[in-house]
Amino acid sequence: MTSRTMLMLGALTILAAAGTAGCVSEAPGPLAMTDQELEAWEIRLVEFRIDKNEAFMDSTRTALRPEDLPGFEGLNYYYPEKGLRYRLPLEPATGEQTVMLTKRKGSTVPYVLKGKVTFAHEGKNHTLSVLGPADPKDGDYLWLPFYDATSGEETYGGGRYLDLELAADGTVEVDFNFAYNPLCDYNPEKYNCTLPPAGNRLPFAVKAGEKLFHAHE
Repeated sequence: MTSRTMLMLGALTILAAAGTAGCVSEAPGPLAMTDQELEAWEIRLVEFRIDKNEAFMDSTRTALRPEDLPGFEGLNYYYPEKGLRYRLPLEPATGEQTVMLTKRKGSTVPYVLKGKVTFAHEGKNHTLSVLGPADPKDGDYLWLPFYDATSGEETYGGGRYLDLELAADGTVEVDFNFAYNPLCDYNPEKYNCTLPPAGNRLPFAVKAGEKLFHAHE
């Protein structure tokens, strides 16, 4: 190999390294759906909302204050937004990590960090922590509490929640259309809800899922 060839190969190596330095691969974006899948998803979302409204109208199951029940006609929701539905790999936490979360009235409660999910929104990656119960007596579930730019404006100031299920392939569906309010939003005197961790604050407006309940304001 001549010295000229060696110099050219060296230059190409430097250029390739410069081209990849600082690049961050984009995380998964919104879940693509066929027309049939889209229709099935919309039906599932509508059924979810109907079931919750029916539960809130039932005096034996409602989370509403007694004085709010007679005039209750349904919870407030954003229109379905397919661009805020994701299928994401759950990056498991290393070891057992306890996360202390603050409750609305000031006490703290332990949770276990189950892992993290990362997704792309408008060209930027965002990472959220997924939690589970610290006490085995509370069961075994995946829970994603979060804030976003609508918190305290169009949605409850104490954040919103998502319940997740781990699939066999290690992924979870993070569908913000199913985001729901803590019970404190409906009956702040009765319930003492857990606030999301500070790191689970999204810088953009998640205009999907449940809106603020105004009956107690």
